[in-house]
Amino acid sequence: MFCNLPGRAGLLAATAALSLVHVTPASAQSVAPDNDTKDAAGGPQSSAAPPGIRPAKSQGAPAEAVPGGRKGPPGVPQAIRWTEDWSKRPASDAPIMDRIRHIPLGDNDDVYLSLGGEARVYYTDWHHSALGLRANDSNNPVQSRLRLIGDLHLGPNLRAYLELGDNREYGESFATGPNRDKLDVYQAFVDVTVPLGDAGKITLRPGRFEMPLGNGKLAGVREGLNMRFTYQGVRATYILPGKISVDAFATRPVEIKPGTLDDGADSSKAFHGIYVSAPNRVAGFGTDVYWYEMTRDNATLREGAGADHRTNWGARLWKRNARFDFDLEGTLQRGTFADQDIRAWGVLFEAGYTWPGLPMKPRLGLRANAFSGDHDLTDGKAGTFVAAAPRLPLFSEAAFFNFSNLMDLYPSLTLKPLDNVTVMAGPDFLWRQSKADGVYIGPAGSSFAPYDGTRYVGTALNLEMSWQATRRLSFRLYETYFAPGSAFEEAGARKGNYFGVMSNYRF
Repeated sequence: MFCNLPGRAGLLAATAALSLVHVTPASAQSVAPDNDTKDAAGGPQSSAAPPGIRPAKSQGAPAEAVPGGRKGPPGVPQAIRWTEDWSKRPASDAPIMDRIRHIPLGDNDDVYLSLGGEARVYYTDWHHSALGLRANDSNNPVQSRLRLIGDLHLGPNLRAYLELGDNREYGESFATGPNRDKLDVYQAFVDVTVPLGDAGKITLRPGRFEMPLGNGKLAGVREGLNMRFTYQGVRATYILPGKISVDAFATRPVEIKPGTLDDGADSSKAFHGIYVSAPNRVAGFGTDVYWYEMTRDNATLREGAGADHRTNWGARLWKRNARFDFDLEGTLQRGTFADQDIRAWGVLFEAGYTWPGLPMKPRLGLRANAFSGDHDLTDGKAGTFVAAAPRLPLFSEAAFFNFSNLMDLYPSLTLKPLDNVTVMAGPDFLWRQSKADGVYIGPAGSSFAPYDGTRYVGTALNLEMSWQATRRLSFRLYETYFAPGSAFEEAGARKGNYFGVMSNYRF
């Protein structure tokens, strides 16, 4: 399963050299893993966290809801950068990396400029990344992601956010588009908030921005590649703290081009909808409901080629605390594709139980998903599920599979040998939902043709390890080995292996 370890060990040593830039050891700082989640005040992304990354215990009042999520703990960099809280003025003798996060522009602490950024290096090694769907599908590039952030706060109700990005890919056998984008405006938006007293507040956000929704599985951020999903348009968020949030948006996805300052809204696509979230509404469980539509002027699926106007109606039930996490979501897709009626669906389930009093705080988890395929190419109906902006590492960081026509069952064990180290492992068993449909591979969703025999696709053996070295510096390691079932192998599938190691410094 693990191959070329000496070369990889050298790379690990090189990425570990980034640790020279951290200021204080992890033991002296409050460590918070990416997307660490408390019992939140509601809102899209308020309950999102990857398996094994467990919430910190709530301290007093629920976390403050902000447009698109919840505000992170004070002074800790977050995966979604505009949820960070740097409102507290640092001490005059604080480290420079803390002082640039709050540069006072007056006597009031809520009028300030925050400067930050990110430097990420990600080595990936795919053996048969397309599982044999195309020739020469092995690749071992090194990605580099650089970000520079300016966040201007002019009181509690006015904010301007700018994020510049530079993204490169080195040593690749074939290029991956979202990994290559020279200096460009990654995010740029203004938040204008209108307080409504006891009735809450409403925030208008025009510009270019990331927009993960809910748990980020069907409309996520695409963290595995250099360029996340970003959108251009307007978003309005109503928040009644602790009770409800309503998000309405009308956007177009940003089209990534490899040059400098050349990205713009993709006129051939549109994404708009409404997402409503209410925490602790049903026996202590949070409830979400949503409607959104993704339209594409040109799309190619097994059913044919043409315009795809796909509407999603969905609901979600979720809960997270220090012991128990539960997330159940169902979605229906309707609309038209190339003059065919869309009749697709998806069900997503994830749950786990943690024993925080035992050594290494073990968590047993179970994930099960099912996404529809097409049962009959001649009936005038398009039955293949297509996610708007999928978090493909839902199955593994290797992202071998798309969500279409797929079912999986993934039991996992998570351990914390140290407070800032997490290890998760388990087998993921995969099947086709419909024998009349194929197996869809990777972000593009290219498909193996339907084949005779069992629905069983194969088994992926997954290992994930994360080390939050400081509150700014983190390391992650991924390994996935995929063994195809006999029928899938006879249809042309190959064994696949993925290895990745990432170092990420956020300031």
